Amino acid sequence: MFKRFLVLAALALFALPAAALGSGTTAASASCKAQLKAIGATNFYSPAMYKSFGACVSKASHLTAAQRQALLSAEKQCRGEQAAMGATAFDAKYDTKQQHGKQATTSNSFGKCVSARVPVQA
Repeated sequence: MFKRFLVLAALALFALPAAALGSGTTAASASCKAQLKAIGATNFYSPAMYKSFGACVSKASHLTAAQRQALLSAEKQCRGEQAAMGATAFDAKYDTKQQHGKQATTSNSFGKCVSARVPVQA
C-alpha cells in the first residue's frame, strides 16, 4: 500500500512540471503558426527570421503573451509595407549591408523592419 502511494506521489511530482512546460510550448507553437500564416513561408524561413519551425517555438516559449503579440503585429505591419512598396524599394529602405560594408550577404530587410517596430524588451 505504501509503495503504491509513493509511486503515485512521484508521478504527481513529475506530471506537474511537464504540464506547465506543455502549456507554454503550446502557446508558443500557436504563435509561430500565426506568424507563419501572417508573413508567409518565404519571410518566415529566411535567414533574417528562423531556420526552422522549432527555432521559432524555442524563441517564442521564452516570451510573454504580450511580447508574442507585439512581434506578430510588427511582422504583419512589415508584410503590408513590403507588399505596398514592392520588394526592391522595401529592401532599399531597410537593408543595412552598405552601412556595415558587408559584401555578398543576404538581405535582412524584413528582420530590420520587424526589429524597428518591436518595443525594446527589458
